[in-house]
Amino acid sequence: MIDSRLLQVFAVVADELHFGRAAQRLHLSQPPLSQSVRRLEELLEVKLLERTTRSVRLTAAGAELHRRIKRLADDSDAMVRAVRQAAKGQTGQLLIGLTPSSAYSNLPQALLGFRQRYPGILVDLQEMNSSEMPEALHTRRLDLALLRPPFADADLAPEPVYDEPMVLALRRDHPLARRRWVTMEQVLALPLVGYARSRSRYFSQVLRLMIEAAGKPADIVQESMIPTILLLVEAGMGAAVVPASLARMRMDVLAYIGIRGPGAMRAALVAARHPDNGNPAIGAFLEVMRQAGRGPAA
Repeated sequence: MIDSRLLQVFAVVADELHFGRAAQRLHLSQPPLSQSVRRLEELLEVKLLERTTRSVRLTAAGAELHRRIKRLADDSDAMVRAVRQAAKGQTGQLLIGLTPSSAYSNLPQALLGFRQRYPGILVDLQEMNSSEMPEALHTRRLDLALLRPPFADADLAPEPVYDEPMVLALRRDHPLARRRWVTMEQVLALPLVGYARSRSRYFSQVLRLMIEAAGKPADIVQESMIPTILLLVEAGMGAAVVPASLARMRMDVLAYIGIRGPGAMRAALVAARHPDNGNPAIGAFLEVMRQAGRGPAA
């Protein structure tokens, strides 16, 4: 290993090509300066400088060493900047787990804003079921999870980041398609495509609570999950109660009607993190997501 002090001395001499000026910059007398250059040449077993009484010039080996020392200095400066930026949450990586339905929330808007504000942070999105995310947070396979409330353990500091009304989705040729809003009583008079509890536990629970609050039975003709549920509505299997953010999908065939009165509910999305995860990019992303705001009104 070559002493970094020898490299520093040589770099100054190579910059100045004058031993007197180099000695002044380094606050040394010329004899120890010359000794340091000779010692470096001995270690490298090459001649680095051609020195006469009138001039000092670099040999080919000296020029190559000078170039590489400059590159090391630039790399060192870049390393320091990167480390400081990472400490401030300006660079690095952020691993985010998301439940499939969160793609229809304010997430795309938040991701765009985050990438614009923090271009040095690599965001890795991993789609998974909400039930899988707590374990992934505990084992550090995720930094942040966007999931539905029932799955967010209290020790993972869940924070609501988005909510939106549940609306009625039906074909545009349905008699109710021209209405601005309906009641749950009207909804429950229709054949409905519901949610499979095993694959869509949260929305299955929300729909059940809406039905119970309305105080009438539901005619569930088939069960599925988002977004397949919209395909079944389009195919005429029945209507469906879905989060309002889905209203941007299949708009040429489907209509989305607000639900008011007893049984009307909003669907929530929460962000969870392990409290011991010190990745500063987590807080930066959450701040951007908070600014993205709530979902549409009922």
